[in-house]
Amino acid sequence: MHSPLAEFIRRMPKCELHVHLEGSITPKTLLELATKNAISLPANDLAGVERMFQYEHFLGFLDVYRTCARCLIHGEDFERVAYELAIDLAQQQVRYAEVMLSPAQHMQRNMDFDEILGGVAAGFARAERETGIICRPAFDFGRQFSLDQALRAVELAQAGMKYGVVAFSIGGDEANYPPEPFVEVFALAKAVGLHVMAHAGEVAGANSVRGAVEMLGVDRIGHGFRVLEDAELTEFLARRGDITFDVCPTSNIRTGVVASFEQHPLRQMLDAGLPITLNSDDPVLFNTSVTGEYLLAAERFDFALTDICKVALQSAKASFLPAEQRQQLLIEFEQQQATLRRELGL
Repeated sequence: MHSPLAEFIRRMPKCELHVHLEGSITPKTLLELATKNAISLPANDLAGVERMFQYEHFLGFLDVYRTCARCLIHGEDFERVAYELAIDLAQQQVRYAEVMLSPAQHMQRNMDFDEILGGVAAGFARAERETGIICRPAFDFGRQFSLDQALRAVELAQAGMKYGVVAFSIGGDEANYPPEPFVEVFALAKAVGLHVMAHAGEVAGANSVRGAVEMLGVDRIGHGFRVLEDAELTEFLARRGDITFDVCPTSNIRTGVVASFEQHPLRQMLDAGLPITLNSDDPVLFNTSVTGEYLLAAERFDFALTDICKVALQSAKASFLPAEQRQQLLIEFEQQQATLRRELGL
């Protein structure tokens, strides 16, 4: 896409609020980490690893995701992938990002979370020194694991707050594990000072969103597009306006939860007045980027300049930065949007 709007999108300041660290590892880095850590891969050269990333169904995606997680062994591994992701985001004019880790994947291997989070924080700090980008970790717990493990994951997240951990979320098998059993887990997370999120309304229907809102008291919803199946709930959340939907259109197509871009309800979410942000989810595994998602919104979903600006500003408003920093970020976004509009004649 080559147009003044596309140029605006590429250059405007952004936030990325829904991205998984393990889903951002490039084939080259994965191969090098597997070699260094003596982890067997289905392929032993770069071309073969790149073919691994060309899965054809959701289970194939999960296999690659787990393989990526398995290759992270040492703090320096986490530092490397955190740094590489942050640098990539900074090159897209991302000013702030919240990056999810999958704690259950690493708890299963009895990993030292001080080493994990120390490495992640070091990678983020290095990128911040070089580019100014601010990145903060969040925990995304696979709901198919036990509630005891979920409570333990909250404790690990609390201990990780000294490394910048800002939030606790549930992801994983939404279809078979509704949000309601996690009430105690989320109450604990909020009690220790973590923000809370949930993947909901991605694989399961609007009741999953309702449960996340009413029972878990979430600050944000990951994906959430199936909320539209319940007009009353949609209208209620649009009117409330304080729960943001972090939407990831390319992810939804690649995992098969939406059949095509033509059928994706991103535009309907915007028109319904729901607060939304645009995100890459697993950028390498889905061959996308946060910039790419904004370009997609303009190309395929008829987002005008005002829509693009509104979504970018919402990403700053919905961030888990402290209030004063969040306000400063919002002002910066508004000022830079105005400057770019004048420069590009938009």
